[in-house]
Amino acid sequence: MALLMILMLLFTSALPVSANNHVETDVAWEAQQTSEDILETGFRFTDLGWSDDENDFFEYVPNQGVFKRGTRAYAYLEVAGFTNYCEDGKYYIDLAVDVYLKSSFGLRLFVQRNVIEFKDSAKEVIEDFCFYLYVDIPWWAPRAQYIAEVVIRDLVNGEELKHEEKLTVR
Repeated sequence: MALLMILMLLFTSALPVSANNHVETDVAWEAQQTSEDILETGFRFTDLGWSDDENDFFEYVPNQGVFKRGTRAYAYLEVAGFTNYCEDGKYYIDLAVDVYLKSSFGLRLFVQRNVIEFKDSAKEVIEDFCFYLYVDIPWWAPRAQYIAEVVIRDLVNGEELKHEEKLTVR
């Protein structure tokens, strides 16, 4: 068992690691804030949370990230600050969402790129959007704590927005 754990640790340390400068910049910027009156800017999550049920796009039933095997887990996300471009009198956005599931020690168990692609247009600037992601947790899934990572890519300007959250299966 110990040998297996050592091999898994060696394997996970060999996985490529990518830095996200945008997140580091946001953290430094937030540390410098002196007033709550400062308006948030930049590519960011404006709301996110786990849910047991998909009620409405503007209302969700919060959950602390603990789900039973054999159920559906929803993640509710709101995003703002992405890039719009104007063409022929319309504003366009082009975003893609990737999902990763990792073990509690970082081993990638599941990857799905382009789970959702947002290519939308409107007569006015699109300032934000909200959406649900969901996963059906198999009845045979091991009871454990996992790390769910959501990456939203702004394909217009190349920015990425990442968020990791613990997910417990019981």
